[in-house]
Amino acid sequence: MSILEVRDLTKRYRNGTLANDGISLALETGEIYGLLGPNGAGKTTLVRQVLGLLKPSGGSITLDGVDVVADPGYARANIGFLPQGQFDMQAVHVDELIYLIGKLRGLSKATARSRTEELIERLELGPFRHTSVHAASGGVRRLAGFATAVIARARLLVLDEPTNDIDPVRRQLLWAMIDELGSAGSTVLLVTHNLAEAERVIDRLAIIDHGRILREGAPSSLRTVVTDRLRIEITAAGSYEPHPALIVDGGPDTFFLDESNLPEVSHWLAEQRNAGAILDFRIGPPTLDDIYAVTVARPEAGVVA
Repeated sequence: MSILEVRDLTKRYRNGTLANDGISLALETGEIYGLLGPNGAGKTTLVRQVLGLLKPSGGSITLDGVDVVADPGYARANIGFLPQGQFDMQAVHVDELIYLIGKLRGLSKATARSRTEELIERLELGPFRHTSVHAASGGVRRLAGFATAVIARARLLVLDEPTNDIDPVRRQLLWAMIDELGSAGSTVLLVTHNLAEAERVIDRLAIIDHGRILREGAPSSLRTVVTDRLRIEITAAGSYEPHPALIVDGGPDTFFLDESNLPEVSHWLAEQRNAGAILDFRIGPPTLDDIYAVTVARPEAGVVA
């Protein structure tokens, strides 16, 4: 049985806006499931319904087989949540916030304290433990919020843009912990725009736009559906004339290439580097950013199981 099952979920607001339009998805134990989409795509509405904070217009949501539309309290008690917004509590210190949330989640004093110390060490929050949450930087607040989400074992973790405002070193710590949580059996619903970093931890992803899931599947399977071409990133030293086989379908100095043309383009790239026109290049498969861009630009491509 899936940990979380969403079936034919619809949410229409009183002003007539259709925020979710027949969404269905299922998350398995230990799975890290990415939810990607532009602003206004319906991600936040979906998350709020999963958390029991918003009632659907139609469809069903079950957590461990429990109908959380009928029993929203079950969702709140069994889901760890990191919202996208910042924590802003005037006087509470970082370590106090983590400890207090642990207590609210039902941990004993001793367990809440030991988990607080463990998370402060793992997330390198030691220098900020006695800093008030109000006075802390956005990155420290984000890390403290992540700690409150994971301090007690939850059936489901919902992490909304978990690495916003966090410096590059601690972002890597956070992604490593999210990966560990999945390996340890936690199920994670991950809402993120940081596709390049999230790619290494996501097991499956859904791309949502206009309230509907456009594509769903493992990153590797979606790459071949979107394009079977290779991706080339060029670091230019100056101006250069792209090889005729390069397909302009990305940002500046980013191209796609049919694999059959790889030998001649590789030779051209080497010549351009030797001539000083380009500094370096990288050839690889399409990224999640490519999948996301192509899917949102061409929603008629449909849903992939």
